[in-house]
Amino acid sequence: MNSLSENIEIEDVRKQLEKVTLEIFSLCETRLQLSKKIGELKADAGMPIENTHVEQSLKNKVLEKCRKQGLDEKFCLNLLHLLLEESKRVQRDIVKSHR
Repeated sequence: MNSLSENIEIEDVRKQLEKVTLEIFSLCETRLQLSKKIGELKADAGMPIENTHVEQSLKNKVLEKCRKQGLDEKFCLNLLHLLLEESKRVQRDIVKSHR
């Protein structure tokens, strides 16, 4: 049976976890705003949405950071993939609207 102090500690940690999760979503919003800006610049310049060199460079940096922090590489790559796909979706929408 859990003691009152254990329950309080669990609730404190849950609140911290919630705070960090919400911060991650705030950072996602910032990232998408930057993606929109890149999409506008690419649309104006007639550039393609995808740049495999840039994506590979980012992937290498993410993997290096994950290794240093002891994070699971598969998790990191899945998260990066999700972020990149959403960025490209936003950029495609902008390019379509500039036509």
